[in-house]
This record gives sequence, C-alpha cells and structure tokens, in this order.
Amino acid sequence: MLKKLLATFLLLSATAVVQPALASTPPATSAVASNDLVSEFLTELTVRVSRDRVAPTKSSRLYAYVAYAMFLASAPSDDMLFKNLGNVPELPPRAESIDPVVAALAAGTSVARNIFLVAAARTTFGEFRDRILRSAAKDLSASVEQESVKYGIGVAAAVVARTNADGFEESKKAMAPDVKGPGIWVPTQPGYQPAIDPGWGAMMPFFVGTKKCSLPVPPESGDAQSPFQGAADEVATVAKNLTEEQKSIARFWDDSRGRTGTPAGHWLVIALTAAKEKEVDAVTLIRVVAHTSMAVADAFIVNFGEKYKHMVERPITVLQRSDPQWSSYLPTPAFPEYPSGHSTISKTAADVLTSYFGIWSFTDPGYGLTQESRAKFEVTPRTFSSFDAAAKEASISRLYGGIHFTIGLTSGVTLGACVASKTL
Repeated sequence: MLKKLLATFLLLSATAVVQPALASTPPATSAVASNDLVSEFLTELTVRVSRDRVAPTKSSRLYAYVAYAMFLASAPSDDMLFKNLGNVPELPPRAESIDPVVAALAAGTSVARNIFLVAAARTTFGEFRDRILRSAAKDLSASVEQESVKYGIGVAAAVVARTNADGFEESKKAMAPDVKGPGIWVPTQPGYQPAIDPGWGAMMPFFVGTKKCSLPVPPESGDAQSPFQGAADEVATVAKNLTEEQKSIARFWDDSRGRTGTPAGHWLVIALTAAKEKEVDAVTLIRVVAHTSMAVADAFIVNFGEKYKHMVERPITVLQRSDPQWSSYLPTPAFPEYPSGHSTISKTAADVLTSYFGIWSFTDPGYGLTQESRAKFEVTPRTFSSFDAAAKEASISRLYGGIHFTIGLTSGVTLGACVASKTL
C-alpha cells in the first residue's frame, strides 16, 4: 500500500489541490515516528546538499520547502505561525486519524525528491524516503498508515505547486544591474565569475513582511575614486595580522558550496541538535525547523535583494589596486559585498531559535559537514554560550576571511534581526 501511495505522487504534484486547509483537530505526537526519524531525514538532506554541491541560495530554498511541507502536514490549523505566513497553498482534507509525523515525513521526503536539483540524487533519495516511511509507519494500522501517507503526499503536491510559482525559474534569467563606476562590484578572483543569483531578491518569501526589511546606502570613506578604501584598509590590517584562532574561525564558518550543507544547513542542524537536547516532541521539532528554515530562506531573499540594489565592491577589488598580489584568506564569492549573507542569515536563525529555547550553550563540532569534509577542511569543534554568540562569530568570520568589510557585517546583523522579527 505504501509503495502504491508513493507512486501516485508524480500525478498529484502536477495539479493544484483546491480543498479546504488544515482541519481544526490538533495532532497528537506520534509515538512511532519519533523525532529521531525526523532528524535522520533532515540531516541526510544536508549531507546530500553538500555532496551534490548545491549552492547556498538554492539549498536554503530546498530546506525551507521540505520543512514547510512537514509543518503543513503536522500542524494544527490554529498554530500561531500561520498568522505570519503568506501564500499558503490550499491543502487536501485531513482525517482525524492520521499520524501527523508520518504525514510530515511523507510530505517532506516527497517534496525533497521532487525538487532536489540533482537528478541522480532524486533517484537515490526516493529509496531513502521509502525506507524511512516504512520505519515510521511499521506499527500503525493499515488504515492509519494509508490516510497518513496519502495526506502527506497531498500536502507535498500543494507545496510543489507553490514552488512552480515562487519566481525560481525567472530568477535564473535575471542579469545583474548594468552599472559601472567607483565602488561598484566587478567580478573578482578566483575565476572572475559572473554575478551569481542576481534575481534571487525577487523570489516570493514565506513570511508576510520580511521584504519590508531594507538597508540605507552604505557609508563611504570620502574618496571619490575609491569610496570603500577606508573599509578595505581595515580588512588588509586584519588579514596581515591573522591569528591561528581567527583562521580557524574563518574555516569553521566557511560553509561554502560542496564543503558543507551550506550556511542554511549548518543552522538547520544546530536547530535539530537544540531540539533534541531540549527533548521536544516530534511535532514541535518540525515546527522549530520549519520556522528557522523558512526565516533563513527569506533572509537569503532579502539579503540578495540588498546586495544587488547597492552593488558594493569586494575588499579584494579595492586592495588589489595598490597591491595586485593581495588575496583574501577565503575565496571571495561572486556577488556584491553589502550586506554580508552569513551575518544576515545567522542573526535571523539565532533570533528565531532563541525565541524557542532561550539562552542555550552548545558545542558545534562542525554541523553540516560530512565526516569526509570535516577531516579534509581542518575544522575543530567550537563552543558557544548562546545562539547569538554563534551568530556573532559567524559574522566576524567573514572579516577574518578577508571577504567582507565591517560595514557589511554590521548591516547584515541589522537586516537579519529585522527579518527574524517579521516571523515572530
């Protein structure tokens, strides 16, 4: 029965579901499909993102949609998170007997398989999905299993329909603003790659109001020919005097494509770990992860909108005018400097997680890294007194990496706090 229901997903996802939204009956936490299965699935997702080199922006969208589908499949209709969500799709009727976590796993794994960007991974992910659903539903009656999986697949179809209307395809065709002049971003070493994701800021957000967050024009140094010379000089000074500890921090938070599950995946695993230590039930775990992942996805959208609005050059561009041999400790990403993406999304994630768990101290061994990459990239565990302390270190790591001005960091923190506030 399970395989038959799963096989119907491709047909269901081709059409929008137009039934009433979630039923009013609150779900009971499943004793069978535990938060261990939820964590296993989502952690595996970060591993596949890393191994298949999914870009940070695109992975944030993937995590958010997967967690969004899981939330919709498991949350009661009166959940307060709904008040801040926009463009929620209509969902199929929900039987009172469904197991909410089995439904959530059916929804999340089906969305992951449908929208994962690498075709080969979609095939293997289908096998993983079938295994985890068999494990989750093994002690349920046939009727509950059937209704739970059927509902989850219906939710997945509705969510996939939303993915087809969120501006993702249009973003691929966007071009960076055609502006030139002092202080304006240009391609940089290594590779002098064209601007990445210039249309990302036009994507449809998950939360109402996050796109109202914006930044002022960045402060300049007063030099008309090199408006960010003063900011770049600070980067050069820090780079010249980097300590081993600062280098370790820069490497720890690098989270670049193919290295880890990307910044969004790093914070996703932090959320999973906090929820496990706090011993929350599986439905609450799904809510925490969905809230965090959707907020981070919105933070990426807002951040990239600001980057391409202001088009601020990178430190390496300024510093190589006087020293052509100057290079940053970390490779400089191929998009504008202002504001820092790490600073924005880390502050957003930290504020959301603090709203759930308060001040939580934890040791991060390098979440989002596979075992192979943890050894390869010389990452050692780091301990933090709070989510905010981790976010602050993630932010300053970009100065140590030589790829951001301080103004990029502080503005990113401001933007991230704004985005989080719109979701709470």
